[in-house]
Amino acid sequence: MARSVSADSRWFLGLLAAATLLQAATAVARPMASYRALEIGMPPSSLGLVAAAFAIAPVVFALAIGRWIDRRGEFPFLVGATLMMVAATLALALAGSAASLLLFIGLLGLAQLMFVVSNQTLVGSRSQPGSFDSRFGYLSFVASLGQLIGPASAGFIASRNAGDGTSQALLFGAVLSLAAIPLVGWLWRRDPGPAVPAPAVAPAPVRVRAILRTPGMLPAMLASMTVLATMDVMVVYLPALGEERGLSVATIGALLAVRAGASMASRLALGRVIGRFGRDRLMVASLVVAAGSVVVLPFLPVPLMFVAMVFAGLTLGMAQPMTMAWVATRAAVGARGTAMSLRLLGNRVGQVVIPLAAGSLAAVTGAAGVVAAAGLTVAASAVVVANRRSGS
Repeated sequence: MARSVSADSRWFLGLLAAATLLQAATAVARPMASYRALEIGMPPSSLGLVAAAFAIAPVVFALAIGRWIDRRGEFPFLVGATLMMVAATLALALAGSAASLLLFIGLLGLAQLMFVVSNQTLVGSRSQPGSFDSRFGYLSFVASLGQLIGPASAGFIASRNAGDGTSQALLFGAVLSLAAIPLVGWLWRRDPGPAVPAPAVAPAPVRVRAILRTPGMLPAMLASMTVLATMDVMVVYLPALGEERGLSVATIGALLAVRAGASMASRLALGRVIGRFGRDRLMVASLVVAAGSVVVLPFLPVPLMFVAMVFAGLTLGMAQPMTMAWVATRAAVGARGTAMSLRLLGNRVGQVVIPLAAGSLAAVTGAAGVVAAAGLTVAASAVVVANRRSGS
């Protein structure tokens, strides 16, 4: 039976609303977990353990969860992730020891992994291939929106509730997760089913090696990894660059805000831009412009830094959802969840390895050299993507 366009659009808007709530809940819980750790007596030097506890689940379980989603469908895992998010944020509000806090932040990381892979797989399977880019652009936009809403609201709540502000903010994160439960239930009941009918005979499981050997898959994952790691490096090292150059905290904050805003704007317009220029050409161009903008950023006068940050935000913001669409397009039937998990696993590895390497480089080159080097990693991925494109 043909799917109603209006019903499909309403269903997709519901998916975006649920994703916004869950991303906002995660963005509330992560910084508040660090404050909670300090409140229960963990030293500042141990906050790296909090970050590692959140990241360990995606590294350990990403492939297994992708396999399970391919076999059993997305919705059981989306429901499970939402319930786990509620439980984790409530438990963090009550955590009274380092061991319990690390356990619950690990549960939060697992929940975040499950809902991200479920959402991305749903977009890939419930959308026509021609709408992949625009829909993944919208999904990336609401992820950014949730990451904007979460910390801002958590900071406001924590500052207004002296004494137990952290717990109040974490309870607010639980409320956001609870609000997603009826939405997720509605999405499951109104599920339009795969946009492309599944084959009559279920395909055999696709090996990870076969997925990685799919033409274009590794370049897409490399581009995703370097883009995400570069955005992390800028968040961490721009304040240090400001110290080196005597820039105010307000200036650095404004630069980061400009990048975030430009990325959100580019994701809203992504479908129209790709319709004009084509995905492969735009992917290469966006990586090249992003690389150039980030490499020169530390050496420009302040007014031109804002110009470079606009270009970096626009192009980095477009590149990330394009890699999602690229992976979804190239993934075989029955292997999309696994492919999305592999992409997420690569992102997490890059978020660990590249900043660690940047930290070693900072001792020699300072923050300016670190930011420029991050831009060079994007340039390297642009070369790989361009070679893949010309080779195909």
